[in-house]
Amino acid sequence: MIIPALDVLQNKIVRLYQGKYDTAQFYPFELSARLLQYQQDGAKKLHLVDLEGARDPEQKQWQHIQNATQTLDVPFQVGGGIRRFEDVKEWLKAGASQVVIGSMAVDKRDEVASWIEKFGAERFVIALDVNLSNDKWVPATHGWLADSEHDLFELVDFYVALGVVDFLCTDISKDGTMSGPSFALYQALVSHNPGLKVQASGGVSSIEDIQKLIEIGVGGIILGKSLLDDAFTVKEAVACYQNV
Repeated sequence: MIIPALDVLQNKIVRLYQGKYDTAQFYPFELSARLLQYQQDGAKKLHLVDLEGARDPEQKQWQHIQNATQTLDVPFQVGGGIRRFEDVKEWLKAGASQVVIGSMAVDKRDEVASWIEKFGAERFVIALDVNLSNDKWVPATHGWLADSEHDLFELVDFYVALGVVDFLCTDISKDGTMSGPSFALYQALVSHNPGLKVQASGGVSSIEDIQKLIEIGVGGIILGKSLLDDAFTVKEAVACYQNV
């Protein structure tokens, strides 16, 4: 599945380079219009990130994002600043099909497990954004500002045991770079557990990248900067996926 993504900062569409806020590149697109365009071009699912909320949960862009998604017919998943039970409840009530849990999924596993038990595993995407350190994939937290002590595959196994199958994994060194995805990361995840629905994110810059990710067996491909910078269109990406 092709999943167009839009990150929101200061109520504007933005892209960061390797998750660094001081590299913010703002785009002159209106959020709701861009989402509708992606939907019209064939996207069956959309991805939204509240970067303001990820940096400071007290500055969530609730209303702006919720207003932009009200007219969507396709499901959307949303992440950024989801730190409490009430945050999960609010987004699901507002129409999100799934919430994306990042730092909390690493640092407070038992609390997230209680949310999963309450709302159902199918309502969660676990986002494990990683750095390669000493030949190991190490999850990062808090807007990618800190590394976890946990192992990537240990965390995957913990959530799989709770019924979660959707995992969004980003090699931080690839995010926003248009330098090609981290194929080794996704191959390792699929090999570890073929039942995972891994959403590949970061670095996709060409139709060839998409084709190779499909061959690896990922469950979804997140497209952000490549679409905003017109490397290719949603229609072209969807057609590529359908033709493989």
